[in-house]
Amino acid sequence: MRILGTHIVMRLISGYLVATIAIGALLWLMELLQMIEEGVGGSLDFLIMVLHALQGVPEGLIDLLPVITVLATAAVMSGFQARSELTVMRASGVSIWKLTSLALIPGFGVALLGLSALQFATPLVQQGPERLIGASLGDSGLWHPWHGLWVRQDNEFLNIQSLHLGRIPTGINLYEFSEEGDMKRHISAEQALVEADGLWQLIDVEMRTFDHRGEDYYAWREVLTWEAFLTARQLELLLSPPASLPLTDLWQYVQGLKQRDQEVAEFEMVLWRRMALPLACIGMVLAAMATSAVPLKSRAVSVRLVGALVLGLGFQMVAELVSYAGLVLSWPVMPVALGPPVLLALLAWWLLSKAR
Repeated sequence: MRILGTHIVMRLISGYLVATIAIGALLWLMELLQMIEEGVGGSLDFLIMVLHALQGVPEGLIDLLPVITVLATAAVMSGFQARSELTVMRASGVSIWKLTSLALIPGFGVALLGLSALQFATPLVQQGPERLIGASLGDSGLWHPWHGLWVRQDNEFLNIQSLHLGRIPTGINLYEFSEEGDMKRHISAEQALVEADGLWQLIDVEMRTFDHRGEDYYAWREVLTWEAFLTARQLELLLSPPASLPLTDLWQYVQGLKQRDQEVAEFEMVLWRRMALPLACIGMVLAAMATSAVPLKSRAVSVRLVGALVLGLGFQMVAELVSYAGLVLSWPVMPVALGPPVLLALLAWWLLSKAR
């Protein structure tokens, strides 16, 4: 039984590799074609586009991990069924539940690998320094790994030392100069809460105002509202999207928003949908076993693969639709995020029990 189990698991791992490469190549090609439509300046620009298109492939693969799971499992099990290997296994006393437990091993392992990538790998790709360097900020911006971000508008200079959890500016200094070059005001703050309308709520603020003789007047405020002069593009580059945050940072950020009674649904939805990734993969394995590892009138592998692909893409679309509906209608986030994979797993479990 150990030899048979090793054989099945190794075939499944090979199926996962093939499905990952195929879907990854498709994602890369679609992203590259979209960039080419905007115009190519030369061979160097084309090479940059090729490399930039690769940047989004890992996150895309993780988002489509349930599709990869059902496709790989269905391909391998359909191949076993077409070659009558499953019939021999069942005749030798191997139950459908034993086969399912073997199929769950690589499925659950791939899901954990995806969560590990979300925690450690994809944030490094998404939050590289190129998000803030060079032309992205224009001539008025400068980013340095030691000194943070510097942005200028007219006679005002903004310095942000770092971004806590990828989205909270910390170590803020705002310098305002007169037309003659004399400093008029210096504002420093521990951190800032960036609101959607462009206003910043500066926390723990120290203000120094200088008169024409150079004397300063000190004031302290717990909270100060500041209308930031950053453009929408600069602000977009400054703040990491929720999908690019590590899971631990996203969890802390969600809890911090809840403590401050701020809007949290979008970030919490991203968090729980990613935490539900192992459950979605388990449901896809069960669904693939229910449709591919049981005797059907048609033994054609292509028919079963098409069915598995439709199932995976259909689940992905339904999950996205339910998530958007939940955000619009203000439904509870956790049931909305966990509901589709739970229902899928229960339905597949019922089909397997009927096929036993």
